[in-house]
Amino acid sequence: MAVISRIRKRAGLIVAVIGVALFSFVLSDLFFKGHNLFSAEQNAGKIAGNSISLIAFENEVQRIADVQKERRQIAALDEETMNKIRESVWETFVNDLAMKPQFQSAGLFVSDGEVKELILGNDPDPMVVQYFTDPKSNQLFPFFRDPATGNLKASSVKTYVDSLPPQEKPRWTEFENNLRDMRTQNKYMTLIKKGMYVTTDQAKADYEAMNRAVSFNYVVKSYSSLPDSLVQVNDQDLLKYYNENQYKYKQDASRKLEYVIFDVKPTQMDFTEVKNQMEKLSEEWKQIKTIKEDSFLVVREADSRFLDTTHYAKGKLFPSIDSVAQTAEKGTVLPIYLENNQYKISKVLDWIMSPDSVKARHILIKVPEGDTVAKAKAKIRIDSILAVAKKSKNFADLAKKLSQDEGSGKDGGDLGWFGIGKMVPEFQNACFNGKKGDMPVVFSKFGWHLIEIQDQSTLVRKTEVATIDRVVEPGSKTRQDIYNNAVDFITKYHTAETFAKGAEEMHLVKRLADPLKESDKSIASIDNPREIIRWAFKSEKGTVSTEPFSFSDKYVVAMVSEIREEGIAPLDQKKEEVTMGAKKAKKAEKFTEEMNKANAKTIEDYAAKLNLKATPAEGATFSSYTIPGVGREMNLYGPLFTLKQNEISKPIAGESGVYVLKIDKIVDATPVTDYSNAKTQAKNNFSYRVDVEAVEAIKKKADIQDNRAKYF
Repeated sequence: MAVISRIRKRAGLIVAVIGVALFSFVLSDLFFKGHNLFSAEQNAGKIAGNSISLIAFENEVQRIADVQKERRQIAALDEETMNKIRESVWETFVNDLAMKPQFQSAGLFVSDGEVKELILGNDPDPMVVQYFTDPKSNQLFPFFRDPATGNLKASSVKTYVDSLPPQEKPRWTEFENNLRDMRTQNKYMTLIKKGMYVTTDQAKADYEAMNRAVSFNYVVKSYSSLPDSLVQVNDQDLLKYYNENQYKYKQDASRKLEYVIFDVKPTQMDFTEVKNQMEKLSEEWKQIKTIKEDSFLVVREADSRFLDTTHYAKGKLFPSIDSVAQTAEKGTVLPIYLENNQYKISKVLDWIMSPDSVKARHILIKVPEGDTVAKAKAKIRIDSILAVAKKSKNFADLAKKLSQDEGSGKDGGDLGWFGIGKMVPEFQNACFNGKKGDMPVVFSKFGWHLIEIQDQSTLVRKTEVATIDRVVEPGSKTRQDIYNNAVDFITKYHTAETFAKGAEEMHLVKRLADPLKESDKSIASIDNPREIIRWAFKSEKGTVSTEPFSFSDKYVVAMVSEIREEGIAPLDQKKEEVTMGAKKAKKAEKFTEEMNKANAKTIEDYAAKLNLKATPAEGATFSSYTIPGVGREMNLYGPLFTLKQNEISKPIAGESGVYVLKIDKIVDATPVTDYSNAKTQAKNNFSYRVDVEAVEAIKKKADIQDNRAKYF
């Protein structure tokens, strides 16, 4: 039953493999017989006028994927890793076709001598250091680390490169080429930065913009003071506002997707089936009498395939078996229980009397991972320390002088009281399996430890149990029933007009993905939804999927409710926003007229005649992003910094209302004769922008068309 169950669980994978094989067969037939499956768009994209063949792109992706699989010693890569590889390959094409021509036209190149210096010089490139860094410890591999300085050892790097076998040399050459490309780009950016120049007049203007402050009073009539329901706009008003504000409605190509999810969850029938399997397994386990056979059964039958050797104190096992387990004899098979959608059976393998907590101190001699010579030398040293500690009884003093544990060493190695799970397994086992006064020596991932067990809590029984777990998953009938429900939904509610009604009648949550872009990789509650996204961009508005999209734990029915093309959105798509904007414009006209008719001479007059409040604001500067007391009102900046002291502005239509300003005080920037600091700051700001904006400018010039989303 267990074997059949596992085959059933992997049925999706088997079907996928068969599907891929069939698809590959069809593709080979199409390509070799001259058919064109992808019509006119059989390319991954276009960069600076150069079309990127889809086949060439995929071949390079597959080449890198094969290298990754070989390095990791795995048969397949997950989708996230494949997406990263595709992104990396695409950026390589962008670099070769868009970036490099710009660098070459500037006369830039990197010599072999420069590359050698980047690798073997006194200050190696960070990419080189990373190449020889252990990802686990984030430190240089011992062989490549200079023991005197801790830095990368050039002689070891040279030895490594010179001794590379022929099959590995292309990878190193590729790494060197990447170094060369990065160095060339750095030169290009430096060239631009060095060409940046800030004049004294520019520096002076920047200095004054940051240091000239204005204090003012204002009144504002807020748009919210007039309800939208009292403002009428006609089609002419909407068209006028839309035409004057088209820049606000610029958009990328996107879709509005509505969808419902049919979750594939186990039913009571599935729970009953798995429980019946476990009951038969329980009877089989009762006949087994040896630990070896117990272990084999757990590995063979448990979904986790893991034999837990932990000894559990009372209260640490699942409640329904805890009391029984702590008094049961060895070999007792405990009752079946359900935990987190898993049926479990446990068997008592052994029990010991052990403390709940231990007080200990230790001396650590560190050993670099994998360094067998250092390990042997450290063992001799720790044994010598043990002999001295036993003879002199001065463990704390020895720990302060010799322990390489920076945390506990200064405290005489004291670790205080600790319970199970607080220390690495080797250290923990020595402390809990020993007795008070013992001084065991153990090796862990940190190095050699000399431990002194100072005290232990009262001994209590701790029981070792083996557990077979079996996840309750939807069976084939359950999955088929849910699939049929999804098909019924499509049959009954296959139009845009009935989609929402169907969700309501079938008690489903109608979900929304908006805006959905062609290159997106995610949709809420759906893993790897690329198939749905590609479908959405091939479908017409109002289209409902003709069959459910299938995932490991759900079926999805989707409907394209809106299509937005790249460019300026048409008025009908933005009608709600345009209506709100047009009403706000009407309010601004009305409020401006009221303020002009008030014929006020002072801010206080405006406040009194229009029933508004005069509000002071201090310290506004031209270089700030917001105005004190007002917020982000860009339309106020011009009048605020051009009006003279005591001058009152005309009504100004802002984002939140119509304003009138009165300048109370202008504090000019303190005069200086040296603007070098302002120049430096301005140049630094330019430099920060170069690294991003120069690359974006090159890419924009290359007119990059990315078609990958149509295929992946």
